[in-house]
Amino acid sequence: MKEEAWRREAASYPLSGEMPTRYTDMDVWKHLNNGALISIHGEAVHHALRTLFGPQAWRDGEPVVGYLGSTTDFIAQAYYPDPLLWGARVVGIDERGLRIATALFQRGRCVSIHEALLTGWADGCPLALAPDQLAALRAAQTEGAEALAEGYSLHLDATAPRLAHFRWQRPIALRYGDSDARHLPSDAWLGRCAEQMRIVFLTEIRGESRRTRRGGMMIAHASLRWHRRDLPAAQWQMGCGIARLGERSVVVRGALFQDGVCLAECDSVMVFIDRETQRSEPLDDAARSTLEPWLLHAVPSALT
Repeated sequence: MKEEAWRREAASYPLSGEMPTRYTDMDVWKHLNNGALISIHGEAVHHALRTLFGPQAWRDGEPVVGYLGSTTDFIAQAYYPDPLLWGARVVGIDERGLRIATALFQRGRCVSIHEALLTGWADGCPLALAPDQLAALRAAQTEGAEALAEGYSLHLDATAPRLAHFRWQRPIALRYGDSDARHLPSDAWLGRCAEQMRIVFLTEIRGESRRTRRGGMMIAHASLRWHRRDLPAAQWQMGCGIARLGERSVVVRGALFQDGVCLAECDSVMVFIDRETQRSEPLDDAARSTLEPWLLHAVPSALT
């Protein structure tokens, strides 16, 4: 997602509304959890889709229009119980799908920006939009929307990793509530799964010593990408590792598999912080030596 200045300005979004926050949206840091913010962005995207396609589009549209991928930047902390103002804007359209930018505002400032890449889905695979769907998009509030990037393809198999690429592997169970109203594994669940995967991975490889360290980690950016969206099984496999290790941040990459097939990928940019000041700090030598053995090499990915 390009970080253009307009994305942080409420006036840039022709579609807008207000979203309440919930006590259960908070995490142990006492601010709104990143997974909750991703879910609220998703709600704003679906409000935009209802405006573009009509109130029954999520139920009646063929093919089903759903997320292929998303990127989310976490700019400032947000808090309960203040509501969030949301804005949505269509920034890209063609027969392959559409891009919707959203932003969340609280107490007069932007706290998070998001971009969803959506396409049609049938039999677990992404496919082009139907002609009537494309016509409805072009007739709606989509002034200024550009075509999607030339390199964007609906055929993702070549970019999907294999479970064997990851040394760290664990099973993860799916619950009844992890499916959405269209019988697909939900986008909100994928955000939560990415969070759970990276926390378990980092907790296990860093060990109990992490509790005695002054430094911690805070998420700054999340990228999510679906490869397939079938009826979910009771259990998936997850693999995780380090995609990039910088001076002040680390990219934790995970992937989800069912019967050996990659279903989704997740990247999380984690910034190293001083727990007391909440400011970023360089990674110390001890933490670097813990993370380096888990670097991934030559692993195909649809994430950039």
